Parts: sequence; C-alpha cells; structure tokens
Amino acid sequence: MSRHGETSLRGLVRLRSLRERDSRLGLATALIEENAAAAQVRALEGQVSTTPDLETSELSEFRARQHRIEALVMMLSEARAAHASAHQLALAARSRWVEDRTRLAAVESLVARRAAALREERRRRENRELDAIGQELWRRAQTAGERTSEVS
Repeated sequence: MSRHGETSLRGLVRLRSLRERDSRLGLATALIEENAAAAQVRALEGQVSTTPDLETSELSEFRARQHRIEALVMMLSEARAAHASAHQLALAARSRWVEDRTRLAAVESLVARRAAALREERRRRENRELDAIGQELWRRAQTAGERTSEVS
C-alpha cells in the first residue's frame, strides 16, 4: 500500500474515532438527562400520592389543597412529557453511537486486514529471498564438491 493510502486510512481512523467518542459522550449526556427527568417524574408522583387528606371542613383550605393538587398534576404531566422527550433523545443518541461505532470498527478492520496482507507479502518476499540464498549456497556447494572430486 502506498504511503498516501496509509496516511489516508490513519486519518480516517482518527476521524471515525473522534466521531464515535463524540457520539458516546452525547449518549452519556442524553442518558443523564433521561435519568434526571425520570427522577423528577418519580418525585412528583410521590408528592401527589402522599398529599395529605383534607382534615378541615373550611372551604378556603379545600380550595387551596385542590389548587396544590392541580398544580402538582400539571407539573407531573409536564415532567412526563419532558421524560418522554428525553427518552426519545437518548434512543436517537444510542442509535447514532451504534452507527459511529460500527463505522469505526469497519475502518479498523480494513486497516487490520491491510496490515495482515502487508505482513504476508513481506513474509513471502523474505521466503523468496531465503530460497534464493539457499539455492545459491546449494549451487556453490555442488560446484565446490565437483572441484574436490576432480582434484582427487
């Protein structure tokens, strides 16, 4: 492989690696936001469920209690919508991260295959050189053997 091709692949691996890291950080942030939204929903549900019963027969106290319950229910509804939105965002972030991770793995696999092919080609070349050296040594030994038999 040419030097330019190696440089291009290294650059591509670096780029894919950065994108995968960024999408992983985005996923982590989205999961943190989703967990915070879920915690908010649980807290509001707890407040709604633990609202004390009305212990007085005063109309003004009844209205104030109802107003607090209505406000809690409205906040709970908004918190549930925010949680649903955060969940969708987390799903999208996970999908993006998986896609980026897959692309990075594909490029890394290509680099590994090319490196293996270069090692194999280098091994073949070395074997050819060793065969040529061995053949030359054998030829010299044969020539030297013929000379010694002629002298005797």
